Amino acid sequence: MKKVKLIIGTVNSCSVSIGTDKLEEIYESSYKPFLRTVHKNSLPVTFYYSGELLSWLIDNHDGIQMLFNDIIKSRKIEILGGGFYSPLFSLIPRKDRVGQIEMMTTEIRKRFGRRPRGMWITEKVWEPSMPMTMNYAGMEFSFIDEEFFEDAGLYNGELYRPCVTEDQGKKVILFPVSNRLISQFMLDKPEEVLEQIIGCGSEKEERIITMMIPGEDLDYNNGAGVKIEKFFNLIEKNKKHIDVVLPGKIVRELGCMKKVYFGCVSPGEIGRWSGPVFREKIESNGTELNNQIAKGRAVNNQSFFRHFLSKYPESNYLYTRMLDIHKLIAQMRGDRQRKKTAECELYKSQNHSAFWHGGGSPGIYSFESRSKAYASLIEAEKLTRERTGFRSSLQKDDFDLDGLDEFIYRGLSLNINLHRKGGVIFELDYFRTPHNYLSTMARHREWYHTEGVYDKYTRNAFIDHFFQRDVAIENFFDMSYRETGDFVSGIYDVEKYNRERRIVNFIRNGSVITKKNKFAVQLKKNYSFKRNTVIIDYEIINKSDAVLNTSFGTELNLALSSEKGRQIEITLFKNEEKTSPDSDCFAAERKTKMLVKDNSRKANIIFNSDLDFDVWGFPVYTKTGTGKVVEELYQADCFMPFWFISLGPGKCWKNQLQLRIDRRSRGSD
Repeated sequence: MKKVKLIIGTVNSCSVSIGTDKLEEIYESSYKPFLRTVHKNSLPVTFYYSGELLSWLIDNHDGIQMLFNDIIKSRKIEILGGGFYSPLFSLIPRKDRVGQIEMMTTEIRKRFGRRPRGMWITEKVWEPSMPMTMNYAGMEFSFIDEEFFEDAGLYNGELYRPCVTEDQGKKVILFPVSNRLISQFMLDKPEEVLEQIIGCGSEKEERIITMMIPGEDLDYNNGAGVKIEKFFNLIEKNKKHIDVVLPGKIVRELGCMKKVYFGCVSPGEIGRWSGPVFREKIESNGTELNNQIAKGRAVNNQSFFRHFLSKYPESNYLYTRMLDIHKLIAQMRGDRQRKKTAECELYKSQNHSAFWHGGGSPGIYSFESRSKAYASLIEAEKLTRERTGFRSSLQKDDFDLDGLDEFIYRGLSLNINLHRKGGVIFELDYFRTPHNYLSTMARHREWYHTEGVYDKYTRNAFIDHFFQRDVAIENFFDMSYRETGDFVSGIYDVEKYNRERRIVNFIRNGSVITKKNKFAVQLKKNYSFKRNTVIIDYEIINKSDAVLNTSFGTELNLALSSEKGRQIEITLFKNEEKTSPDSDCFAAERKTKMLVKDNSRKANIIFNSDLDFDVWGFPVYTKTGTGKVVEELYQADCFMPFWFISLGPGKCWKNQLQLRIDRRSRGSD
């Protein structure tokens, strides 16, 4: 029987955004001890580190660079390239794909004096255009799941050989990764895994097995070190059956290979997480995640990552905002260093974690991941603006790619994005922080939920609600109230759009249904902008023959947390009189102004109304699966100012609202 060639290594891609304490814990329990194991062993090992993680490790731990250099000198290691900030290549423009790979290549050459020939594809999400991207970036090979080889029609010995694939004549080599053996390694004894590997051998042909293990899973504090060292020793004793090799060496020795084409594929778990969810109650407490997935509890069986853009509107907002900044950077002229810095900020925003949810990670449900992505985009946009002579502007385009034109006000202090669906603000960027105060997340139904409260719309700003007068804050919080109007998700027409005066006027002819009547109601919503203020003029006209008695509110959601938690102070004003709520969840009457102090960002958010308003307020949390548990994660603070309205036939209710964001000076309250 011919020897089995084994490629073994680790994939280390923990996001730096999880914080220094958690990173240090993983470094001490996994990264450092495994490197030491490799250093004292003679087996060649393949490594992938994301660019930001590699930089963090070397910059914060003096001995790691020396340890790497010693291993490299012994020719026992191959370091793979990839996207520097772990992007999902299928979501980002081709120029950015190549830029991220080249940035990673430069980092490896700078640190270790050698250029990678192969790369790791984030989450192994593959699209047919990847060969051209890889070829342009100087990459020759990569890895995808062996299941994709089976789906492409390969079988038996073909599942143990790399293949060649191409796009527009640009070819690359792909190795199959054995998820089956990786799972077995994590669960079974080293002797059993070794037996399985040897059993894959063949008398007729040379076979290659790839085991790229998540580095974070090798926790030496929980026995992984003993297992790894025993496994390596067993391999040493069985060299007549197993030859541990580096992938670059195999590529140099390969002759004729089978040419195979792969479709748009993602690991099966990603495909299942990206789909909608059955409406029936799902029996899971979050502790049997993989078993429940296997039972088909998640509806979608197509492994296509971009489904997340449809499942989560918040993911699509971030995605299209990223494309917007990519276009702005492409238009920069002159200062090359400034453009390069802007590109780096754009690349930071492309980290995959903020675009999806699954695999034991909160992903898009992580407030920190979303906030950091938007902060990088805001910093990038600041760099695209001329140092002198920037003028505010109002633009119209289909920014979120849904078929409707949206409006973006770009000001010195604020960016404000308006959507015709609901007539809402769906992005509110404050440049001095920088922070998107609408980087919120709705309470979506997930397959692992047994029960919960689910939102019927995304948590934007100035969402128009009509409801009965007997509705209480508890009903609004848990979505048990009845929406009597059709304005929350209704499409507003554009009555007036003036770029020069920075004005957008929305209008919707809708209806309000009470217990006795259906009323034709016209709602006008006129937006205008100042330097750090958005002004909304409301007009509500009763177009029916009867008197309309209703409550009307405009919901305002704000993303107010930070790395240090939720640090806010709320003050409510009745002219000169002011009070502060006793709890996070509150109801108050007859107010004229609301002040929210965002202490983590030293900013004040002021809401004013010409007419006195009642208001509800509460934080929004989601029940989110993170590994084997379901946690409550902060997503936003919801404020609901509302008014009791009585309108006779043909009568009109008018009110002006203002939302202003001010940067507090040092030493101010």
